[in-house]
Amino acid sequence: MASGRGREAEVAVAADEHGPSLVPLTAARLGRGDASRVGGKAANLGELLRAGFDVPAGFVATGPDTDAVADAAGAAARQLGTGPFAVRSSIAGEDGLEASFAGQYESVLDVDADAVGDAVRRVRASVGADRVRRYQAELAHREIGTVGVIVQRQVAATVAGVAFSANPVSGTRDEVVIDAVHGLGDGLVSGDVDPEGWIVRDHRADRVRCAGRVPANDPVRDADVVLTAEQVHELAAATRRVERHFGHPTDVEWAYEGDRLWLLQARPITALPVPPVAPSFTVPAGYWERDASHFPAPLAPMSRLVIRPFTRGLTDAIRWGGIPADGIAFEEVGGWVYVRTIPLGDREPPALPGWLTPAANALAARLHPLLRRRIARLREVERDDVVAGLVERWWAHDRARFRARLATLRDVALPTLTDGELGAHLEAAVALYVDGTELHHHLHIADIAFPVRLALLCSDHLGWPIQDTLAMLAGRSDASTEPGRALARLARQAADDQKVRELLARPDRAAVAALSEVAPAFAVAFRQYLHDYGYRALRYDVAEPTLGESPEVALGLVRDQLHRSYDAAERTAAVQLERDRMIEQARTELATHPAAVRERFEWLLERAERAYPVREDNEFHLVSAPLAAVRFAALEVGHRLARRGTLERPAQVFLLEVEEAVAALLDAAGVRDRVRARAGEAAWVERHPGPPSYGVAPPEPRVAGLPAIAQELIRTLSAAVDHTLEAAASERRQVLADGRLDGIAAAPGRYTGTVRVIRSEDEFDRIHAGDVLVCPSTSPVWSVLFASVGALVTEAGGVLSHAAIIAREYRVPAVVATGNATELLRDGQQVTVDGATGVVQLHGATSPA
Repeated sequence: MASGRGREAEVAVAADEHGPSLVPLTAARLGRGDASRVGGKAANLGELLRAGFDVPAGFVATGPDTDAVADAAGAAARQLGTGPFAVRSSIAGEDGLEASFAGQYESVLDVDADAVGDAVRRVRASVGADRVRRYQAELAHREIGTVGVIVQRQVAATVAGVAFSANPVSGTRDEVVIDAVHGLGDGLVSGDVDPEGWIVRDHRADRVRCAGRVPANDPVRDADVVLTAEQVHELAAATRRVERHFGHPTDVEWAYEGDRLWLLQARPITALPVPPVAPSFTVPAGYWERDASHFPAPLAPMSRLVIRPFTRGLTDAIRWGGIPADGIAFEEVGGWVYVRTIPLGDREPPALPGWLTPAANALAARLHPLLRRRIARLREVERDDVVAGLVERWWAHDRARFRARLATLRDVALPTLTDGELGAHLEAAVALYVDGTELHHHLHIADIAFPVRLALLCSDHLGWPIQDTLAMLAGRSDASTEPGRALARLARQAADDQKVRELLARPDRAAVAALSEVAPAFAVAFRQYLHDYGYRALRYDVAEPTLGESPEVALGLVRDQLHRSYDAAERTAAVQLERDRMIEQARTELATHPAAVRERFEWLLERAERAYPVREDNEFHLVSAPLAAVRFAALEVGHRLARRGTLERPAQVFLLEVEEAVAALLDAAGVRDRVRARAGEAAWVERHPGPPSYGVAPPEPRVAGLPAIAQELIRTLSAAVDHTLEAAASERRQVLADGRLDGIAAAPGRYTGTVRVIRSEDEFDRIHAGDVLVCPSTSPVWSVLFASVGALVTEAGGVLSHAAIIAREYRVPAVVATGNATELLRDGQQVTVDGATGVVQLHGATSPA
């Protein structure tokens, strides 16, 4: 058979005679830039021809899916001979850097010239197959682009297979991996034949696997020897040449016809593991605890932008509020985020005998310059009610100001920006996050401190646990429950529409796409829901997709609401009733206490009631929505860099820091190497979780002898950190003794249901109505799930964590800080969650997952 280059003129004539819908496979007519016109596979074959490789002669049928195009393909094939021909798909989204779609579309082999038209129809019909739609869903719903069908002369292969320019199992880049079988390679793809395997390193080739089964209709071939050593080295050299030409790791389908090597296909290796490489890091001085509540997983390099504003915001807030400490610091150590409370002057006080502490503290309050200034500021803040004023400014002014800044960024059509404008937009989104985070942490002086101060008073005078105090504040955080109320409204609208209910039976991307045509009114309401609640980061990592990028997840939540209705009014009334009862109980128990204590209780209660809802409300405007703006701008940078060949996939942009991503738009030198190195470091970090803490834990602060206001605020700071993070409890490793798992009681109630382990936001679609949600931790955005779940179990966080606050607002029983619940519990198990005692009890039966 002549080579593709030798038959180019003949192929061009045969294709051109039958109109513009047929494009010849020739070096002059096809290349990577033609993927949108002829599909990825055909474009890559053109590139192979341009690089000088032998490719079987043929053409690609494009244009509409009509009988005329299929008949033209058949006529062109007959001009090339009687066959046999191979007929395969070539899709615009196929064989690309983001996804290969390998094995998703149908290929037809051994096709006679007269049957080519029918084979073209058959391949095109496979594009709409269910397996293709599911594969798209797993790849963030990449749309199918141009549908082309390749028709090529079929090589009479004596040996065929696949070669990888990098090891697809280990990720090793200096190894070529070859799988080979006798005859056509379809037996290898289908799994009917066990291939011979080779690994080639430099000039050394090792056979790592002998061929096993042979096709039942050809039992006489020697199954032990497939490739000669010369063929192995020729294949390895060709595969490396293909990688160099395309600029990224590639897998190549090949065939030998006698001694002649043909290349049949080349596509990127889109899921290549990265060999782990240990990053260099140092452990800072002091005592550091893992912050698994805010940062349950390592951060992508771009997400390091969140750490410095955390430290600056909390440290400035502590100093502004007069709290006798130097701040709270966050550091990334070995890829994991740690937190430290910095003592005043960044020096731990000396350990003193208990009897000496009051005198030493009283002396320090008079003579220590820093402590004197902080105590003076504390008295000023308390006298002028400064912190309460911060809360009022939020409701009256700051909230609207940040909403306006966010809207300005959100309304920009990112693809229309120049590179310079896009870089400036990304920097503006980061600036919004920085400004917002610093205000967010200033507000913590109110939204965390006032509830904790109230809890300390109730503990000192009534002996109450903090859970009882927080019950007096529950039901005031509208921002926590509004997503659930909106979801319930959507569910009621869906319940009245039979067509919507039918679509909800399978809430996938296809159902989302069909909404506008099938149920336009519901589609408008659904899009509004995504607009209101989907534009927010799911956690403090911009590499994680937002809910708005997964509309089928939100549609699944609507489906769950049809099965488990969320009655917002009933739950709110029940929470308010319990809240009023606890307030009355506190006042009754305080009736015999001095008037000063009762007045202090009322003063703190009033401020805590006003500040408590700020915690969740400000988080959207100041943190999660600005981070979403950063993510979308960065993704647009990633798409541009991927189109230019700087990145293999747009999402790799998150392996760069913001400044590096902006610079890469102008100068891409060194970016690929930097991304590859960062990916290796990320792989190492995933395999090496950091220890629960570094350094030696300081003794609990002794406050006796300090002025009363200083004592209260030091205790408040310590209790706030403990009740938010519960670092020690969150890092413990439990075993299921008698099926019992202990944690911290976070939201009262008792519920028995089916376990659903959700380790990250990309598993939201696995939640079913009434499940017991078991997860590492949650962020405020997870509140969209709480109207559907029956109970909550987390590994990290305390009673002041976002998970606990949201659970109390929804009246969902919750146990937090279990340490390792996602390892001990499995999908389908039956458990009882007691949110009053902090116990999760496993039962014997396992339901279908």
